[in-house]
Amino acid sequence: MGIQENKALVERFCSFYGTSDFAAFRDMLADDLTWWINGKPHLFAGAGTMTKAQYIDMLRTNGGALEGGMTMTVVGMVAEGDRVAAELKSHAVTKAGKVYSNDYHILFELRDGKIVKVREYLDPMHGLEVFFG
Repeated sequence: MGIQENKALVERFCSFYGTSDFAAFRDMLADDLTWWINGKPHLFAGAGTMTKAQYIDMLRTNGGALEGGMTMTVVGMVAEGDRVAAELKSHAVTKAGKVYSNDYHILFELRDGKIVKVREYLDPMHGLEVFFG
């Protein structure tokens, strides 16, 4: 796939957060996916490296705490070869009425039209505050 197709794939993937369409998420992820989130795992349960199954399970768990899903807005993207770097902004409201609004920088690596490796940077303390504070 070319750079434009890779960017379109990442943008489409990010749009699924608002729908909680787990089948669509699964279809866009390679079976050997690794998804890494910054932070200290002993302080932030979502931090560290996950497999495809673990990532989907985390989405289900987090999505269950939200009222109507989460919007991931693409602020900007740059791409080179099979790598796409995306700056994103999230917005969601928990069932308890708390607003989750985080900034992300995510590096996606793609292979054969699938996302195969991800490095996600966000403010984990905001997640702890909103979901567990």
